[in-house]
Amino acid sequence: MGGVGKTALAQQVYNDARVTKCFDVKAWACVSDVFDLLAVTKKILETVPGHLSCEGKGLNWLQEKLKEHLAGKKFLVVLDDIWNENYNNWTILLKPFQCGAKGSKIVITTRNFRVAEIARAPPYTLKVLPGKACLTLFALHALGVENFDQHPDLEEYGLKIVEKCQGLPLAVKTLAGLLSFKVSRQEWEDVLNSKIWDPQEGSNDILPALKLSYLHLPSNLRRCFAYCSIFPKDYEIERDELIHWWIAEGLLGGKEGKNRWNTGLKFFNELVSRSLLQKSSSSESLFLMHDLVNDLAKSVAGATHFSSGELEGDQTNASFARHASFIPTDYIAPERFKIYRRMGGLRSFISLRKQSGDDERSCLSQEVLCDLLLALKHLRVLSLSYYYISEVPDCIGRLRHLRHLNLSYTDIETLPMSIAALSNLEWLVLRGCDRLIKLPEGMEKLINLRFLDITDTPKLGAIPHIGNLEGLEMLSNFVVGTENGSGLKELKNLNNLREELCISDLHMVQEAKDANDACLHTKEGLCRLTMRWTEDFAGFRNEELEAKVLDFLRPHRNLENLVIFYYGGLQFPSWLGSPSHVNIVCLRLHGCRRAEALPSLGQLSSLKELYIEGLNAVVRVGPDFYGSNSPFPSLVTLEFKDMPLWEDWSQCVGTEEVGVAFPHLEHLVIQDCPKLKGRLPSQLNSLIKLEIDSCPHMDASPSIISLPSLKELSFGGCNVGVLKRFVNLTSVTALVIEDVAGLTWLSHGFTSSLIKLEMKSCKELMYLWQDRDVIRDLTCLKSLVVQDCPGLVSLAAGEEDTELPVKLETIRVWSCDNLEKLPSKMHALSSLRDLTIKCPKLVSFPETGIPTSVITLRITECKMLQSLPIIGGLSSHPEEPSSSSSSRNNHVDMMSRLQVLTISGCDSLPASPFSEGGFLPATLRELHIMNCRGVESLAEINVDRLQSLQEIDISNCEKLRSLPQDLHTLSHLTSLQLWECPTLELECFPPLPPSISKLHLWGCPKIKALPDQLHRLTCLRDLKISGCESITRFPDGGLPPQLQKLTVYKCGNMKQPVREWLTPLTSLEELYIDGSSIGGGGGGVGEEEDLVRRLPSSLLHLILEDMPNLERLSITLPPSLRILWIQNCPKLRELPKDEDGHGHGLPPSLEWLEIDGCPILEERCRERTGCYWPLIRHIPYVRLSDTCI
Repeated sequence: MGGVGKTALAQQVYNDARVTKCFDVKAWACVSDVFDLLAVTKKILETVPGHLSCEGKGLNWLQEKLKEHLAGKKFLVVLDDIWNENYNNWTILLKPFQCGAKGSKIVITTRNFRVAEIARAPPYTLKVLPGKACLTLFALHALGVENFDQHPDLEEYGLKIVEKCQGLPLAVKTLAGLLSFKVSRQEWEDVLNSKIWDPQEGSNDILPALKLSYLHLPSNLRRCFAYCSIFPKDYEIERDELIHWWIAEGLLGGKEGKNRWNTGLKFFNELVSRSLLQKSSSSESLFLMHDLVNDLAKSVAGATHFSSGELEGDQTNASFARHASFIPTDYIAPERFKIYRRMGGLRSFISLRKQSGDDERSCLSQEVLCDLLLALKHLRVLSLSYYYISEVPDCIGRLRHLRHLNLSYTDIETLPMSIAALSNLEWLVLRGCDRLIKLPEGMEKLINLRFLDITDTPKLGAIPHIGNLEGLEMLSNFVVGTENGSGLKELKNLNNLREELCISDLHMVQEAKDANDACLHTKEGLCRLTMRWTEDFAGFRNEELEAKVLDFLRPHRNLENLVIFYYGGLQFPSWLGSPSHVNIVCLRLHGCRRAEALPSLGQLSSLKELYIEGLNAVVRVGPDFYGSNSPFPSLVTLEFKDMPLWEDWSQCVGTEEVGVAFPHLEHLVIQDCPKLKGRLPSQLNSLIKLEIDSCPHMDASPSIISLPSLKELSFGGCNVGVLKRFVNLTSVTALVIEDVAGLTWLSHGFTSSLIKLEMKSCKELMYLWQDRDVIRDLTCLKSLVVQDCPGLVSLAAGEEDTELPVKLETIRVWSCDNLEKLPSKMHALSSLRDLTIKCPKLVSFPETGIPTSVITLRITECKMLQSLPIIGGLSSHPEEPSSSSSSRNNHVDMMSRLQVLTISGCDSLPASPFSEGGFLPATLRELHIMNCRGVESLAEINVDRLQSLQEIDISNCEKLRSLPQDLHTLSHLTSLQLWECPTLELECFPPLPPSISKLHLWGCPKIKALPDQLHRLTCLRDLKISGCESITRFPDGGLPPQLQKLTVYKCGNMKQPVREWLTPLTSLEELYIDGSSIGGGGGGVGEEEDLVRRLPSSLLHLILEDMPNLERLSITLPPSLRILWIQNCPKLRELPKDEDGHGHGLPPSLEWLEIDGCPILEERCRERTGCYWPLIRHIPYVRLSDTCI
């Protein structure tokens, strides 16, 4: 049931501090009814701490990275609002989670019991809220208290209203929001007696409580709510953007200027308070609509609002639409815009962010864009962000009603002159247009312009006469120029500016009085101000002029955030540290290389963040920096970076009269200060995180550093003597030590609470611990990383009888070139989950083996390794060394948790690495063997025991001759990949299990046959055969008809006619094939044209390569084809013909056309000159050889 509180309960659990303490990693993804594997995986990865950028990455890459982040860790993942019932999709989605630690949890919210069955999750059926709890919730949201003690006369009404909500919290909250702080009995009685509760009134799927809440909205607010129907379900709404659209559409009434924004903000907050909008868990600035609320919005909006994702081909009510959204794909076929061109009365066309969640730009042809603009003459809002648009059609000037234009993150270099004709334009958003060089002449004519966002447009020059636009409220960047009308004094009359302003190219100012004329001190609406000079200090800099300019650019005292880049003066102005700027919260001084002293900042009472970087001339930081009494009373974060001459940091000694400096400092960074000799401030009692890097001369005197609250310490490129001063730091939980000369081992001082320890690039480190007492004190250590420490010979001195910290869950020893052995008692680490070893001199693992608790084991580039490790020891009883292999296997099966085994670059392994002692546990799910030059046989693997195995990946094993037998018994195997195994010779390929969904054979020239009964593999979806020159035909019975992806490439002896295997593939979506793989290698005109003739109608992607005899694509291509890529077909001259014999048989769905190595056809497709150009110019992405057109 919707609205019962499934997501709310999951959020309560997810955000509970007690729950957070139980997990290493948390992630949340809202899935919705459109189950996109790529998008869901990306959402999960983006919420995992420390993730890489996901833009433009495929599913395999995302899953591998997610697996790396989760390996061996205890995680909590919430998958919210699941509808998918496809078991195969579930299997793929859950793969990365199988390597997590014991106790990991995946929580699913769904309305569908079938989902719980498929996910094999025990369902918890959330019941409706009891009446008493509903009444408490109602009172809390309506009256701000949990009872009716202060309003007993309303309790009876409250009880009856709550009864009508049928125990649904969403309905209770929404109705309570409607009555929020209203204490009139008549108002409560009106809600109770509304006709909306009658069965005939509420007969559709919309909850009566929600409909009633809508009906009680003021008329303007109703229109604003209905406008939200353009958003698809689970779309994350940006607050400010939505308010701008409301204003542009005139939904807020006739108020002007700042009042309109405040009204819009009030309306938005009202919808939030009534639970019609709710905060997203991913960002403070993003909001969501509950699915039932989204249904309500669409119901009340009717045909006047159109949401992308609905049936775009249904044109029944297109003419009634006034507001429409569109969610793009990477390449947008023209047919998707057909319905929009029928919306002649449309007032809003908004291209939303992709549902996949990435910020990759979409391709849209110039022709399609122009046709769209010509059709939509009444637009007030046009948003086309994240497109490969290089030129805006001149016809945009005809949109005389346009008020909001968003072309952010496009490739435009300029705008057409016709923009100046848009006299009603109020918002122009060009953020992230990194190729934008200039704006057109006549911009000063846009007298109604209120908002100009040109953030991140580095090539954009000055905008002449912008001072004439006195109504401007938002100007993200003012570029100073030297031409008439582009100087600083253009800012003089822009007194309505609010929020943020950046002033760039201040080095172009020629007279200081221009800065004075800018009158920044009068602009009380500005909260954030950035001033930027040139980064070039090599040429002449007028230090005196720059100092006067900065002095005259004194901002209003309301300013909260100030950033100064590359200022060239010797001193900072007095106003910068003046207590009158009481509201400054964040200050950044960056690259001011000639400033000789820091300003007096200690008396900025509200300052919380201070970043100082690249002040090359500063030598001392002393009393002037602090000011007088109680300096930096609110500072939380302080960073000093890249200060090459800084030598002394004088401490401010706290007294009763002066007060302690930095009483609330939590995060301190000192980086790249090579001459700094001073000490840290002595009284940093609130410090939580300390980072010191590349400060080799910091004071190493015997004085002790005491930081009682410190949790995270990162120390690198410094004197080992300073490190030894950090003693009694028993509160530290995370320690990173990097490039510390002279460090040979760790000592006492910060051990008892340590959870995470990383040692990197410590060249003289011989071992981590010399003293066993230190190891015994490490009772909390869970993660250990040792990387690039060439002197390391062992983890602990005297390691033969030394135990490692018992709670270790992750060990990574990487590129430690002299480490030859691992601790003999490693097998006793019963909590170890993730073990990664990359040590080229390691010969063997301990005879006692590795712990049975290990889930993920990676052995990489261990060139000298001669045998694989034993899982869990030699036997269950060490005193019985003669235990049989069978009993040992049984012991391992009972105890081992190993799921992922990766062996890569281990050249000294024996020819049969699994023949003795190298057996695999029954828990194994993934086996990856790569770049192992000595491995010849895998036949010794006992697959009968590996019934959990799902993936086998073997690549670049140049001597491999045999595979495991009885692969068909692996009942859960889904993927088998064999890459570049040139000596693997198979007369008959081993039979495969029916569970297999992916089979890749790449660069295996001696494999002579595919598995028999291939057509019976009903789960097979992805088949790739490349460089397998000994395969001559597909097995009897052909290929499975449900196959979706097929690659047949460089199989020069494939003699089977196309008609025998291609026609039955009625579900095929992707085909990659070359001429050498058709009809016995090059096959002739007949086979190549027969291939084109028999293409399945289901095909979406088609790649044709190396077909020397193909002359024409004479038959209409599959109707849903999106990508067509043709390479090295030198005789190809004709595109397909349609039913009438004309030359336009290309499907309207085509989004990508690439032609390479086809000289005749390329010439015919040339832009403007080719005879085929009119037929292909509508395609979003067209590439001819190396030229994208």
